[in-house]
Amino acid sequence: MNDKLSVLTYYFYYKYKKQFSDRNALRQWQEQKIRKHLGYVVEHSRIYKGRETLSSCPVIDKTFMMEHFDELNTVGIGREEAMEFAERAERQRDFSPKLKGVTVGLSSGTSGKRGIFLVSDDEKNRWAGYILAKFLPGSILGKYSIAFFMRADSNLYQAVKSKNIQFHFFDIYKDMEEHRKRLEEIRPRILAGQPSLLLMIAEDVRQGKTEICPRIVISIAEVLEQADEQRLKEAFGLTVIHQVYQCTEGCLASTCSMGTLHLNEDIVFIEREYLDERRFVPVVTDFERKAQPIIRYWLNDILVERREPCGCGSPFLALEKIEGREDDVFSFQGEDGRKVPVFPDFIRRCILFADKGGSEYEAGSAGDYRIVQETNGRLTVYADLTDFGRKRVLEEFELLSKYRGFLLLYISLRP
Repeated sequence: MNDKLSVLTYYFYYKYKKQFSDRNALRQWQEQKIRKHLGYVVEHSRIYKGRETLSSCPVIDKTFMMEHFDELNTVGIGREEAMEFAERAERQRDFSPKLKGVTVGLSSGTSGKRGIFLVSDDEKNRWAGYILAKFLPGSILGKYSIAFFMRADSNLYQAVKSKNIQFHFFDIYKDMEEHRKRLEEIRPRILAGQPSLLLMIAEDVRQGKTEICPRIVISIAEVLEQADEQRLKEAFGLTVIHQVYQCTEGCLASTCSMGTLHLNEDIVFIEREYLDERRFVPVVTDFERKAQPIIRYWLNDILVERREPCGCGSPFLALEKIEGREDDVFSFQGEDGRKVPVFPDFIRRCILFADKGGSEYEAGSAGDYRIVQETNGRLTVYADLTDFGRKRVLEEFELLSKYRGFLLLYISLRP
């Protein structure tokens, strides 16, 4: 089967797949998929020999995957040759070649460590069909122009291309002025990119520097803050900004028609390690990845469950947000001497709420800032603040320390 026919087949499979009546029905179906998947993996991956149940498989992370890369993957590719191949593609900015018929890429390294991912042609086509089923606003037979901003192009993304679907890769390393001209030539119906870059384009649209009117905007690769989401909605005149929570470990969540982020539980099984009543760290099993199995993979991310079920009726778990990485959690000494963890969302609010205090506050057009906690517990806030803004930020941190019951030692404010 050629690639285009394969993508089309998967598109129809996911677009019109079986609907689950409730979470029990979904879980039973997932268990069948996991059993079938493990049946393949234990025969082809040395690391999983003899592990025929999910509970018998170890919980792994990126370090483990990279250390055991050779015996974990099922396509006979070594880590060193894969790394050399992927780095050469990055240097030459040519992402079309394959290694032994397999697409090889590097993760962006947002967790501090770069990983290698392997994707077979069938997995590539399956992914393309899934994404099209999720985000095309109409029939796959319609005409669509898609502008996709990424650090690196890939065969994985190019699988989306067809006569009717024009996929345009924008290299984020290139000049923004060049991007503006190309965007106006393409006039994309679908625009996808990191929130920071989408905000730059949105500001260009607002100022009349770029005349485009995408009907679907998709945020990828970074956490989309609620304030930034609202800015994008206003700039592009949209009621929903879509999100794709995707990383090396798979396409883990996406938005529904109502704008709620749901786990993609039709392709992944998520075990939840709870940090509090609603926050959890996901342990991912992708029951469709075979070239590089993702089984009980511990992700250093914090996800927040939505309090109320989504009105779309999907049984897939609804998320309020992706809050950040677990190592982004700040730790302070409590008034009673115990350690008090403070999640990233509370820290962000000290900046965002300060913005509501008066028109004199400025933190850059996209709200650019960085907050670092030193080993001694002191905080350094890097942001472009007026005197009024500095005062408001300090006040918000004081309120947070009282609310959470911790000692606020010292805050340094720097541009």
